[in-house]
Amino acid sequence: MAMQGMDRLIRKLTRLGADKEAMKRGIHKATIKVQGDAKGLAPVGDTGDLRNSIKAQVTEERGKIIGEVSTNLEYAPYVEFGTGQRGQASPAPPKYDGDLSYRQDWKGMPAQPFMNPAAEQNKTIVSDIVAEELKKEIRRLGGR
Repeated sequence: MAMQGMDRLIRKLTRLGADKEAMKRGIHKATIKVQGDAKGLAPVGDTGDLRNSIKAQVTEERGKIIGEVSTNLEYAPYVEFGTGQRGQASPAPPKYDGDLSYRQDWKGMPAQPFMNPAAEQNKTIVSDIVAEELKKEIRRLGGR
């Protein structure tokens, strides 16, 4: 999810003497919140591997700060979006845009979404968390 107007705000804070660290802190806190919710929503099997694989990270690419919550498990998309007839019929998040087909020759399993709902339920909270860190930075700079 992209936050509108952040580029302009970052430029303004930079002119005031702030660095990007406040933004990075805010985005880091927000990704941790989404990660926690995704872990809470993820189905837990015998090992808990899916839940344990959900990671949060913050990177900077071409001057943009990017927060990402992800899992590297090969089967995670099948859990999130379902498989077979049941997966296709699931009232799940938007269907997967990668290489995942809903074969009709088997029942499959229904979607058990955890990543999309975690992102969706935190849309406004993410903005609030980042805004709070930026307000702290503005106060640190003397409210100029």
